[in-house]
Amino acid sequence: METLRRPVGPRDCDILGHMNVAAYIEAVSDAMFALQTAVGLDRKTMDSTCRSFVAAHIAADYKAEMLAGDVFTLHSHVQHLGTKSARFAHRMIRMSDGATVFEAENTSVFFDLEARRAVAIPDDLRHALDRLREERTDET
Repeated sequence: METLRRPVGPRDCDILGHMNVAAYIEAVSDAMFALQTAVGLDRKTMDSTCRSFVAAHIAADYKAEMLAGDVFTLHSHVQHLGTKSARFAHRMIRMSDGATVFEAENTSVFFDLEARRAVAIPDDLRHALDRLREERTDET
């Protein structure tokens, strides 16, 4: 699913003139909140349940430069569901030419924000996430 669409701003670029590593990771973070919202884990639900996914690990591949003014989309899907964690894949596409410019996988832990510890992913959220995984499988 498309989880983010925006231009690269001048503030996203480093002294080399291309999109900075931090901006790529920020895009993945924003995409994760969009994905969570799509499966029913929006801001209101996070506040009332004190639960959210939190980043535990990320692996990234930078495939082409992004410059200020380039517009990209980020597409995300679920790769794996564990008991307390899930692995997500993200692909950044430059809209002007359709090139894949960045790919990342991140593992996130389902987290109790009060107790500050991992907890089991509830069944309703697991089913919603599993549908995203199936949708991605059907596309390929």
